[in-house]
Amino acid sequence: MIMLRSMATSKSTGSVSWLWFAISASVGVAVEIIISQIGQRRESWDSPYYWTLAVPAMIAGALICGFLARRSRVSIGYAPFLGQLITMVVRTGGGSMLPLGIIFSGFIGLSGVVAAFAGASLGKKNAGGDGIREPSVR
Repeated sequence: MIMLRSMATSKSTGSVSWLWFAISASVGVAVEIIISQIGQRRESWDSPYYWTLAVPAMIAGALICGFLARRSRVSIGYAPFLGQLITMVVRTGGGSMLPLGIIFSGFIGLSGVVAAFAGASLGKKNAGGDGIREPSVR
């Protein structure tokens, strides 16, 4: 956890933001694969476990990544839902309902954005002011 903390407080924001975006998106990839297999459905959002397990897991992923990154909150918040959507398209080939699925993901993804903002706010409060922890002098 200390290693992740030090990466999150690095001054180079570009590479760090991409790291947290990728981690957040990987939550969506895992959700699509695991929930569709558990629910024995072609797509995870057709599974009865989507609303009870998948969406909370993606919101939690956005919250945790937002807490650790404290930057790029909108992209980190949407990343799990984007990862889930891209994985679904790759696995199933899309289909005629893809435009509706994109709209659905954008709407549901707002919950991830709210979670990433909340996580970033908690992370800044925990680290102090600007989110970069200064060494304490005693």
